[in-house]
Amino acid sequence: MQPSSLQHQEVPDALLEVEGGRLAALTLENQRLLAKESFLNRLLVAMTLLTRHRSLVSGDLASAFRDITRMAARTVEVQRASVWLLDDTRTHLTCACLFDGIESLFGEGAHLLASNYPAYFAEIERGRVVAADDALEDPRTREFADVYLRPLNISSMLDVPIKKGDRLSGVVCLEHTGPRRRWQPEELQFAAFLSSLVSLAMDATDQIRK
Repeated sequence: MQPSSLQHQEVPDALLEVEGGRLAALTLENQRLLAKESFLNRLLVAMTLLTRHRSLVSGDLASAFRDITRMAARTVEVQRASVWLLDDTRTHLTCACLFDGIESLFGEGAHLLASNYPAYFAEIERGRVVAADDALEDPRTREFADVYLRPLNISSMLDVPIKKGDRLSGVVCLEHTGPRRRWQPEELQFAAFLSSLVSLAMDATDQIRK
């Protein structure tokens, strides 16, 4: 009778172990859902606040770009957010505004020549989003590795074309430093929203100057 009694005692222990595993899995899933909800709420709040900025329709592009890039960096939690504009000859991009979230500083004026980065320029000319989780290895962005990505410790990039009508005008760029980052669909949508705000601000400026 003793072996039978011992076996009888082991069954509840096994069940407890299974239930404990299920509880841990449910707890992790609940935490993931709560984090997701918090992130989505943060995006929604940022979108709402951005649409209320008067700078977007003021004709002051510098102020509009500062508001957009600052909100972008803080909302998506990247170090750098920037707006780059394509010149009339379509041979280079110029940084119109860059916000560094670590330093809380703005910058501008850097140039990227199309001839130096043909794969990247070909991609944005097609109007495609460049979501590079591993920017150092992604064929669309690895051209920047030695001169831009490694010096600034940029591991992941998310670039969305800016369009005025059907014409490419530039890109909104989000740059993540540190460990590589997998861009989420909601972040791509938010970046596209930022691009549309840049287009709106540029259109408003054109109308005011007429």
